[in-house]
Parts: sequence; structure tokens; C-alpha cells
Amino acid sequence: MSNNLVTTDKVADYALMKFSESATFLRSVNREYDESFAKKEAKIGDTLRVPIPQHGLVRKGRVATPNPLQTITRNVSVYGQRGIDVIFNSAEMALDIEELGRRYIDQQIADLVVSIEAEVLAMAIAATPNQTGDTAARLNNIFYANLAKKQIEDNGGHKGTKKMLLNSAGEVQIVDSLKGLFNAQKQIAVQYEEGEMGRAAGFDWSSTTVMPRQLRGAGAGYLVNGANQSGSSLIVDTGTGTVLKGEIITIVGVNAVHPQTKQNLGYLRQFVVTEDYAGGGGTISIYPAIVTSGSEQNVTAVAADNAAITIAGTASTPYGINLAFTKDAYTFGTVDLPEYPDRPCSRRVYDGISMRVAQGSDIINDQFIMRFDIMCAFGALRPEWASRVANNDTLLTPA
Repeated sequence: MSNNLVTTDKVADYALMKFSESATFLRSVNREYDESFAKKEAKIGDTLRVPIPQHGLVRKGRVATPNPLQTITRNVSVYGQRGIDVIFNSAEMALDIEELGRRYIDQQIADLVVSIEAEVLAMAIAATPNQTGDTAARLNNIFYANLAKKQIEDNGGHKGTKKMLLNSAGEVQIVDSLKGLFNAQKQIAVQYEEGEMGRAAGFDWSSTTVMPRQLRGAGAGYLVNGANQSGSSLIVDTGTGTVLKGEIITIVGVNAVHPQTKQNLGYLRQFVVTEDYAGGGGTISIYPAIVTSGSEQNVTAVAADNAAITIAGTASTPYGINLAFTKDAYTFGTVDLPEYPDRPCSRRVYDGISMRVAQGSDIINDQFIMRFDIMCAFGALRPEWASRVANNDTLLTPA
């Protein structure tokens, strides 16, 4: 006779499988650095500094011009412990793991995944400096997806298939608009039968209901204060109103360059605001830093005095975000939490996710208490290898 006793080992294995099945964004990003956090002493606030390859400077001619080495790193930070807690009675614990899971675990694990993905997406969006789309219109043609692809590749992102994660309104808008324009019969079937895009324009398309919106602050009329400004701090004068974290700005005269050839790409470099700015004269924090020379040059010129700053979107109005990205734009990691020595407890790793399941008991009320814990870490490794695609996510009537 088989042993159907529910143990923390079985529950942890089952819960992790369901976690992986439920994930959308987390399954699509880099998890190469998970093992760097596989230590019991890791805690909230710990940071792993991940090295990023430096670009080279190509020499023309015989005379060597050595390129000074730079240590370029991105932070992957442990940002929080997340979990769910479930109470079972003796009769429920007597069920086999599949039945127990269907009744009591599946939905709660799905809720945990959605909650974590919402947090991680908010961090990813706030770190991403590229944006296409129209903040006031439907996402109703493939142009902005192609433009996002161009932005990613212009910034050195690989030319392979990328991911396009839509907000739920964006999916409704794009599927309805393009339903008759794809020749691949398999993709047409997916559109009609599932209401999803499938694969098109160099992207694997999917959707989420927890994509954050971007609120456009009231900021207007800002000018650069002082000549020759570079780096990640932009001093401004004139102007009024708030500029919020995650907003996209451009600066007149500061064009993007190709990361390898350093040739002018012919359009303004976009920057993302990394901290809320209260308004008036002061310093706005931006990413990427303005760099005008060397292997990491990313713009044609420094910001000039009184150069106008443009903020994307309509003042004081939120708009929808869709996200185009490569796997290596972001990384998500989990920390190996210590196992309790005095009670049933199991830590398991599956598909790059480490989860701890611990069991306690209430002998008076004949109850078993199980807690499921994950310690999460996130970093934007190459956010320039992603692009936000804006849309008006309130337009849900036929065009």
C-alpha cells in the first residue's frame, strides 16, 4: 500500500511546481545569479554587485590606444520575504498531496506568484529608460512593437526572439486590431481561439493583469541649469511641478549613439527618472548616466545650459505600460532560507526558485499550520535592453 502521508517535502515540491507554472514575467528573466544568494546569512538589504562587460574602443591604424578598464556593476538586492500561511485539520492532512493541493494550495500559490510579479514588474518598469507608444491612444498596430525592438537592438540587445508582456487592455487592443494580418495559421488560431497574440514581429507575446501604470507628474517647463552637465544628476531651473520616479525625459541636443560604433543614432536619448522630484530648481536623478566619451559613451553631447527637457505623457495623467525585453535585461533571484531545526521543515529549489515550507501544530484545536516562504532579490542588469510601450489602457471600446 502506497504511503500517502503529506510531508513538508511533498508539499514544497508540489508548491514549487505550481509556482513555476503560474509565473509569467519571472519565468522570462535571467536567474543565472540565484546561487550567489544560496547562503543562510543572506538577509533583506543584502546586495550582490554583478559585473557587466565593458564595451571596447576600436582602434583605427597601427598605433595601440589601450582602453582603460572599468569595473561596471549592477546591483541585485534582496528586497523582501514573501509568503502564505495555511491551516489544515487532521482530516485535510489525510488527503493525498494532489487533492490537498487542488483544494487548498493551488490558488494561494497563484496569489503569491501574482503578488511577487506585481512587485518585480514595478521595479523593472521604474528602471527602464526606453519608451515607445502613444500614452493617449490604443496599442492598435505593430509599429510600436517594431520600434521597441529597434530601441533594444540599437542599445546592444541581441537580435534573437524577445518577450512582449502586455497589460490586459493592450492585449485586447492589439489582438483585435491585427486579427487578420498574420499568415501563420498557427498564430491566427491562437489569436481567435485564445484571444492571445502568440508570436509575431520578433516577440513571444503574453499578458498580465498586474502590469503597473505610470503616473505622469505635473512637471512642465524645465530647463537645464548650467553647461556641460553629465552623469546621473541633472541640475534644472525654471519649471514647475513634480517629476515622478519612472517618468521618461529627453533633453534637447542630447542624442543617442550606437554603443559599439558611437555613431549618432539620429534621435534623442531617453532617460528614466530614478527618484521622485518635488519641483522647482534642483537636481533630478536619471538613468542612464550621461556619458560623452570612452567605451561607455551613450550620447552625442553633454546637456547644455537652458536646454529644454521634455517629459513623456500628459501632465497629471496615468497611462498604461507594456514591456518589451530580452532575458538579460533583468534578473530575479531567491535566497535559500534556513530550515527550522525543531519542527518539520523542507527547503526545495525548482526551476530557479527556492522555497521553504515549515509545519507547526495546534494540539488543542487539532490543526496543522504550514507556512510557505520565499526571500526575493531583483536587479535591472541591462535595462536598456528593454523598452516600455505606452498605451491608453482605458480605451476598451472597438476602434
